[in-house]
Amino acid sequence: MDSYDISVCVLIYRSDYEKLFITLTSIIRQKGCRYEIVLADDGSEDFHQQEIEQWMHEHHFSDYTIVRSSVNRGIVHNEMNALRAAQGKYIKCISPGDYLYNEQVLAEMIRFMEREDYRIAFGRACYYKQGKSGYEILNTTNPLDFRPYYNNDICAIKEAYLLYGDFACGAAFIAERELLTLYIEAVLDIIVYGEDAVYSMMIADDIQLGFWDKNLIWYEYGTGVSTGTKEWRARIGQDNAICLAIVEEKYPELRVEKDRLCHVYGVNNFNEVRNEYARNVVAIQMQQEGGYLKDVDPHTLEKLGGKKAVFV
Repeated sequence: MDSYDISVCVLIYRSDYEKLFITLTSIIRQKGCRYEIVLADDGSEDFHQQEIEQWMHEHHFSDYTIVRSSVNRGIVHNEMNALRAAQGKYIKCISPGDYLYNEQVLAEMIRFMEREDYRIAFGRACYYKQGKSGYEILNTTNPLDFRPYYNNDICAIKEAYLLYGDFACGAAFIAERELLTLYIEAVLDIIVYGEDAVYSMMIADDIQLGFWDKNLIWYEYGTGVSTGTKEWRARIGQDNAICLAIVEEKYPELRVEKDRLCHVYGVNNFNEVRNEYARNVVAIQMQQEGGYLKDVDPHTLEKLGGKKAVFV
C-alpha cells in the first residue's frame, strides 16, 4: 500500500522564495486526503534549505522530503529525482508561483480519477500574471479546445494532442506515480526541459486522458519555462519536437495524416495547419462560452497571495 494518496512534487531552480512559500501554503491547506511534499532542487547556487525547514517547522508540517542535485541537469532529471523519493499513489508536480486552487482540489480530483479509473488526468488551469497593482486573471488557458473532453471523444483528443499540438496545461495534471516514473525514465537525457511531453507519449500509447472539469490550479503565465522568455520557449519547442518525432517514428500514420492535411489546406508547412486550427477553436470558444474562465473566484487567489485579483 502506498504511504500517501498523493505526493506533491515542488520543482525548484533559482526560485522566488515568496512565491515558493505561497505555493507551499496552498499545499499544506489541503484537506480530505493523505499527502506529502517532495521539494526537488535542480542545483540552485543559493538554495535556502534551512529557511524551508524552518517554515515547515513553524507550520507544523513534517510530511516532506527535500532532494537536491549538486549540479543543474534540467527539469526532467529534477522531476525524476522527486519521483524516486515520492511515496504517493499519485503525483502532482507544481512550480513556485503556481498554487492549488482551493483546499479540496487534491482530494476531489483523486476521487474523480479513481471513480473513472483514469491513470492520468488534468483539471482547469486559471491563468494569471503579476500586474502593477496586484494579480491579473487572464481569459485564456490550455487546451484551446475543450469539446473533445466534454464529449469524451478519445479519437478527437488524440488528434488534438498528436496532430494539432493542443496540449492541456502540464501544470494541471495528476498522474499515477508508477506510470509517470516509467515514461520520465524513458526520456532522461533525451528531453531536458519539456517534462510534460511524456503525456503526449502516453496518449499515443492509448492511455486514456481524463478531464476534471473544475479549477485545479492558479497558473502563473509569462514567467516559467513554458510561457517565459523567447529562449525558454525555444527550448520547450525543441523538446516537444523531439517528443513528437519519437511518437511519429512509433506511429508513422501520424505523419501520413499530417501530409494529407497539408494537401487539404494547400500548404507545405504543417504549422500553418496548426495555426488555422488554433484560430478556429479560440473563435468558437469565445463565441459559445465567452472565453475560458469557468467558476473562477478571484478571492481564492487573493487569500493566498495577499494581493488584489482582477479580471482583464
